[in-house]
Amino acid sequence: MSNSYIDVIEQAIGLLDDISLDDYQEVLAPHFSSSIGVHVRHIVDHFLALKPASTSGEVNYNKRNRHGDVEQFPKSAIAECESIKAWLNEICSSELLNQRVQVITDIDISHTKSTACESTLERELVFVASHAIHHYALIRIIRNMQGKALAEFFGYAPATVKYITRSA
Repeated sequence: MSNSYIDVIEQAIGLLDDISLDDYQEVLAPHFSSSIGVHVRHIVDHFLALKPASTSGEVNYNKRNRHGDVEQFPKSAIAECESIKAWLNEICSSELLNQRVQVITDIDISHTKSTACESTLERELVFVASHAIHHYALIRIIRNMQGKALAEFFGYAPATVKYITRSA
């Protein structure tokens, strides 16, 4: 089993373990319209959309938990991330990763239009992990603007880390 999906969640936990409530909730307008908490909640929502897929066969990325405790409080986000991590430990050690799932998501910003397509549970894990890393890159910028440091490769894609470490 690869621990890469768990590593992505552990990066969030590392961030959350070392952030003040003020920094978590701060919106650095006009450069950003969302706080770190909003980004973390968005990441968590995508992982949570996958959890029922192993039994229902359906992933609905349109379901969100906006303005909840995960968005407001780092401790709530840590608890949810720990739950996701436990689920990943369970799912990644099973044969369910190859399970086919139906993905539902909005695809049009001008009209109400969703699409459904077939995928696998692991392909969707690849998506949500990559999606999380994209948001981590934005969080990295916010933390830099707050004058705070992060782990060396927080917000870097695995291929970028591989390139940097091979070039060093």
